[in-house]
Amino acid sequence: MVDRLPLAREKSIFGAGDVLRGLTRRGRQIEIKPRRARVMGIFSCKGGVGKTTTAANLGTLLAEKFGNGVVVVEANLSAPNLGLHLGILDAGTTIHDVLAGAAPMEKAVRVVGGSLHVVPGSVAYEGEIPLIDLKGCIEPMRSKYRLIIIDSAPGLGVEAVAAIKSCDEILVITNPEIPTIASTLRTFQAAERYRVPITGVVVNKVKGKRYEVPILEVRKTLGWPIVAVVPDDDKVRESLTAGIPVVRYASKSPAAKEFVKLAACVFERLTKARERRAKG
Repeated sequence: MVDRLPLAREKSIFGAGDVLRGLTRRGRQIEIKPRRARVMGIFSCKGGVGKTTTAANLGTLLAEKFGNGVVVVEANLSAPNLGLHLGILDAGTTIHDVLAGAAPMEKAVRVVGGSLHVVPGSVAYEGEIPLIDLKGCIEPMRSKYRLIIIDSAPGLGVEAVAAIKSCDEILVITNPEIPTIASTLRTFQAAERYRVPITGVVVNKVKGKRYEVPILEVRKTLGWPIVAVVPDDDKVRESLTAGIPVVRYASKSPAAKEFVKLAACVFERLTKARERRAKG
């Protein structure tokens, strides 16, 4: 079930991490700085590779580990379907309204499954896609969350570039097919151009057929670590029809198990990074 945020919480959702000034300790003024969320983008240069499926399942799993500390943001403005993956049929206020200046970001936040925060898009948006200042909209959210996941548009158009510029790191999704792998190289080039680190590569929809490019060859061609190999799984398609991420719809399915491994990898990475920052 999708729940609306309580009104009182909506009003203060981005105020929790504001800098507190004026505190003193033994005569010294101290400052408590707001936490800064990590922004991770989910990217692919080709549509249909499973980018939104990855974002929805990864967000669902990490929300359980971080409590209310994870939000997934729709950034595919032309063809948004993040909400459908999460069972949000009546999105109400959406990222389209936020970017058009018709509503603040906190009004577009929905809560799914009790802990995952979601900023969906509108599948019925009739206006022109506004000029995108996605980074400006996301910036106030950094003090509220531990992790912000951006589900980007495919390709390298205006929407995708705006998403890349908003990220601290990106996770690249591909399939074991030559056209998809070739287009994935363009995503790597864009990340290098905008100096955004790559977390790793997820090879999705792996069928184990002879015509597929072997995983070792994918790794060699892309030259980057593969952090997950997700099998092609009918349970994923069933879960989309149900509007429930496969890690909850069929937790023992092959795809769900691999998403669990991916979430564990990302969680460990984020935890270690936070520990390093605390020591520094």
